Amino acid sequence: MNETDDYIPILVDTIRIDTTVGCDLYLQNHIDGKVNYILYCSGSNAVKSDKIEELLRNNINRLFIRKKEQKKYLRYVESSLKHIINDGQINNKEKAQLIYNVAKNIMVDIFEDPRSGEQVERSKGWILNTVDFILKSKFALPKMMSMISYDYYTYTHSVNVAVLGLYFSKHLGFKYDEMSVFGTGLLLHDIGKTQIESEIINKREKLDQKEFTRIKMHVELGVDILMEVGGIDSISFLPVMQHHEKCNGKGYPKGLKDSEIHKYGKIASIIDVYDALTTRRSYADARKPFLALKIMRDEMEGSFDAKFFREFVFFLGSRGENKNSN
Repeated sequence: MNETDDYIPILVDTIRIDTTVGCDLYLQNHIDGKVNYILYCSGSNAVKSDKIEELLRNNINRLFIRKKEQKKYLRYVESSLKHIINDGQINNKEKAQLIYNVAKNIMVDIFEDPRSGEQVERSKGWILNTVDFILKSKFALPKMMSMISYDYYTYTHSVNVAVLGLYFSKHLGFKYDEMSVFGTGLLLHDIGKTQIESEIINKREKLDQKEFTRIKMHVELGVDILMEVGGIDSISFLPVMQHHEKCNGKGYPKGLKDSEIHKYGKIASIIDVYDALTTRRSYADARKPFLALKIMRDEMEGSFDAKFFREFVFFLGSRGENKNSN
């Protein structure tokens, strides 16, 4: 690995005047064909207006940070997310990337410390800002969808489900408050998997009956964690409790049937399965959207609410943008 691989670019527009970023900022310099990185501002020093103005005068819109300090930078961006979303100088693609990366950072922390009230509050804050972005930004969907990860990890799956579910809920006509409580449940729907042994979660082969029984416990374990932490709207529990229920009664944990499942549970079930099928797993390649929907229709007949499933197919087709479309 050469030195340039140790640094990643960040947008100058994400840095607010008189704030401390928390990680050192560097300028990239090219001398005799060699790339060098020069310390521009220490992470412990506030960034002054004259420094920002100097960069703008020199048409510099990117600074660099060390890759190992990306987590610190994302915490800084998280604290400024509302400001970034409302900044007309930052394009939607850049905003979408930052929003997605901040969410992944939050979910990594949640899965390391699921009973932390602070982490759950961070997830709620991210949802509010993301809903705001989705409702305000006319071209947000294709930008955000292009950010979705191809590789399956429990934390990226949680973010993907939240992103897809929020856009779909907007398509269904949900308003700000409803999108917010629904989205919180989607983002935290798999928090119970933190209590399941990693060898079961990451197993490449098919789970045996004992292992499958164990992994099914993640639903109720997730509800227990969120009840213990508190601060979650009771409606937000529905995607957590019901994302594995099936309309034909063959789901879990309660084997609920069609009318017994809340619309949040029905929608969460569709989004959860779709993302799992269209994401690369340790034991299966990612399916293309058309094939994933065909599997859901033909091989999982009766599992999903017919009205919401038809609407989801229409939603994906009408937007013409999804993570495996190219």
